[in-house]
Amino acid sequence: MSAQEAIPRELLSERKTLEQQVRALQERLAFYEGFDLLIQDNVTHAHELFRRAAQERETALAATARARHVAGREEAFLRAELQTIAGDLGDVAQSVDALVRRVARALGESPGENDWRVPGTMQPHHAVAVVVHGVTSARTALSLQRVIAALPHVVAVSAREFAGGLLRLDARVRAPLHLSQFSPWEDGWRIQPLTERPDVLEFALHESDGMIA
Repeated sequence: MSAQEAIPRELLSERKTLEQQVRALQERLAFYEGFDLLIQDNVTHAHELFRRAAQERETALAATARARHVAGREEAFLRAELQTIAGDLGDVAQSVDALVRRVARALGESPGENDWRVPGTMQPHHAVAVVVHGVTSARTALSLQRVIAALPHVVAVSAREFAGGLLRLDARVRAPLHLSQFSPWEDGWRIQPLTERPDVLEFALHESDGMIA
């Protein structure tokens, strides 16, 4: 009788069960070892990605700093150039004024006589706010705007507001506006001056007796 035959069947069955459990544990251990290697590989890869990201960030910051430095130098250069050009233009303007005076003297006129200027030269224009009270209709407002636009020293005029009898116009002019310049238009109206400054011309309109607006 062999030794294996002498072992009770219960022990043989238990032994087989233990062997199966050992094999299962070995398989699980091998799986976990492989999984651990995979995790370590991912950690290494992630570390490399973080390192590259940090390098790229440092590179981007350095490039941004260089770009700002270059832009600052270019801005300073352009500012200096514009200041130089402004100075040159001032010198040119003074030279033109001197030539105007020389030409005026050669013609026997004073430089300011009859607002004399060299033909073809343009005078600088500035903004004037025209505020009119007592405008009773859109027809009157449009007529007043057209009269102002027709003045020779007016570059442009646009309506800003017209409500409740108040008319506001924005004008660009080469010379100041005066109420006396509205005399061709004021037939039938009585103009009451309120404010007359280089940048603001304000007056009120009053209907004359028997007038229909």
